[in-house]
Amino acid sequence: MKKFNNNSDKFSTEDLFTIELISDEQEYKEQMIDAHLKWVCGNDPHSPLKNLGMLDCQSEIDYFVSRKQELEQEKEFYIHQIKSQFQQEVQEIQTAEPSEISTVGPDYVVQDKIQQYREQEIRKREISCDQQVQLIAERYSTLKQQCEERINQANANYQTYFRIWQKEHNTDTG
Repeated sequence: MKKFNNNSDKFSTEDLFTIELISDEQEYKEQMIDAHLKWVCGNDPHSPLKNLGMLDCQSEIDYFVSRKQELEQEKEFYIHQIKSQFQQEVQEIQTAEPSEISTVGPDYVVQDKIQQYREQEIRKREISCDQQVQLIAERYSTLKQQCEERINQANANYQTYFRIWQKEHNTDTG
């Protein structure tokens, strides 16, 4: 799983826009080449893959099914990271003595001001956390939808290549 930012473990919303449908173009191409080599070297007449078009489509389906699972795992990881970060911030707010609050006055007034300050700060962080989680969910949902579209297109192309093979095969034997 690729980290958003190599220099930091902290999540940044800008990092969401660096996530791509194909995470590593070189790896994607190598996977396709590997599938070709395996198919050619296998020379299996019983293989459901009858031509290179079907092979390419099946390879694309396999890639995007796997990528869709990766995206779900990444999404869960980053949402967990954001929520953990929020919990840590809440802990810090609850235990720190705010320097912004005047400690002059009766103890109950000072404690009330501190409590109000803490509640406001926690609420701000909660809103920020919710917004970040929503952004993550939306971005990953979009990427998973793109995977699904690529899978559907590859399935349709696979069927087309299969029909072509059937016509060629029926012509050759008939």
